[in-house]
Parts: sequence; structure tokens; C-alpha cells
Amino acid sequence: MNDFQNHPLTGAANLDSAMTKLWAFYKKYFVGMYIISVVLALLTSLASAGIDASMLQTVTDPEEMLQILKGMAGPYALILLISFVFGVILHAWVLEKPLGEPGFPGTLLKKSALALIPYLLVMIVLMTIGMIMTAFGLVLLVLPGIFALFYIATVAMFALPLTLTESRNPAHVLSRSFTLAHRNLWPNMGWVIVVMLIILVVSLVIGAILMVPFTGTFLKSFSNPEEATTLLDISRNPLYIIISALATSLVTPVFPILAFILYFRNREQEVQQEVVADSEERLKVEDLYPKTPDNQ
Repeated sequence: MNDFQNHPLTGAANLDSAMTKLWAFYKKYFVGMYIISVVLALLTSLASAGIDASMLQTVTDPEEMLQILKGMAGPYALILLISFVFGVILHAWVLEKPLGEPGFPGTLLKKSALALIPYLLVMIVLMTIGMIMTAFGLVLLVLPGIFALFYIATVAMFALPLTLTESRNPAHVLSRSFTLAHRNLWPNMGWVIVVMLIILVVSLVIGAILMVPFTGTFLKSFSNPEEATTLLDISRNPLYIIISALATSLVTPVFPILAFILYFRNREQEVQQEVVADSEERLKVEDLYPKTPDNQ
């Protein structure tokens, strides 16, 4: 593994220091992350523009509904592919940009290309496990299902940093993701939940502000069912797509930054424990001599 001891996202000891590092990194490297996020948002918006979900509101025949859903599979698959590709690029940018290595654009693209397929395989496995755990938890009680969702989200946070820094073996990345997530499971989950809640609140505020020019008021579009149907048409408005991409891209870089803060923190603790264990097992000079009553 490369030496990332000088990376600005290393050394977070608690939630306060993690948030401080997150904010400092966000401000310093905002422009590059924002450009990548805007391109991601625009491409996903264009891909989703071909999905007419309003057709499902008027269809009652199951076979016809199934045909409509099959027609949506292609655009949704394209959206997932775009999200995966730019997600890998954004994570690689967060990792490599602060190091200031020569040939940064080439390194960025090379690492992203090599990590894409292994990361995709790992996420397919994690998403499958997550859906099974969440569904099983929701059948029993609501809280176990919510816990399973946050748990898998926490484990998944480690997958891409591991793929970019340690190994492109999906099996190794998968096992290491669980290992590092469990090293400080409750603090790790707590950090992820706190950031998710912050992003959720910020996203709701941004969404409410974006709707004002198009619906008059955000609440009006929900209180009036007739106007609520126009939300789908608004989402295909070119002006709305551009404004929405510019606004939502403000929060997109947060999770890649958090992912590396979590990875470096738990990796550092692992290395420290290995060093301590190794030093305790080293041969001492007195071990070379037989024990006597005086030196026992």
C-alpha cells in the first residue's frame, strides 16, 4: 500500500476533528470536486429525462405495467453506470489531488479505470447483502431494518478507498471492508449517520428552494394533487436540470471525503496495533540467556 501519512484526511481522532478535516478539505479542493460533481449530475439528469414515470400512475394492468418497467431498465442501468464511473473518479481525485504527484490527470484516469470493475463487483455483493438484511429486518421490526441499512452503508464506505489504495481483488476488498468497519463499528456508523442526516437536511432545503420558481411554493406542489403531477414535467425542464445540477453538486463531494477520513482513521489504528504487537514479540537480550533465580 502507498504511504498516505501526509494526506490531509489522515489523523481524525473523533467526530469533531473529522468534521473539521472534512470542511477544510472541502473548501481547499472545492473547485475540482465541484466540476466532477456537476458533470455527474448533468449526465444523470439527461439519462433520467428519458424515464416517464407518470405512465405508471394511469396503468392498472399488471402486464402493461411490467412492460413499462422493462422499458425503464435501460435508462436506470445507464444512470447507475454513470454514477459508478464518476463516483470512482471523484474518490480517486480526493485521494490523489492533495499529493501533488506529477502527471496527476493520467494517474487519476488510470486508477479510476483499474478500480471500476472490482468496485462494481464488490458493490453488487454488498447491495445484495444489504437488500436481504434490510428486508429481513423490516419483516421482523422496523428498527432492525434501519440498522441493517446503516450498517451496510458504513461497510460500503470503505470499499472504494480500499480498491484505490490496497487491492483490486474484490474478495480482499470485501473482507477488508467488513474488517475495517468493525474496528470501530459504533463510531464509524455514528459518523456516517450524522453526515447522512446533515446531507439530507441540506438536500431538502436545496430542493425546496429550487421548486419555488417553478411551483410558486414548495408546499403547494404537495398540498395540491393536481399540481403534484407537474413535478415530473418540471424535472425534464432544461433550466431546472441545469440549476438542480449546480445546486445538488454542492453536497456530492462530502461522502468521498468522509470515506477516506474513515479509511485512514481505521487503517492508522490497525497499523499502530501491529507495531505494538511486533515490538512486544521482539527478542530481548536477556532472552538469550538461561533463566536463573536471580534474573527470573
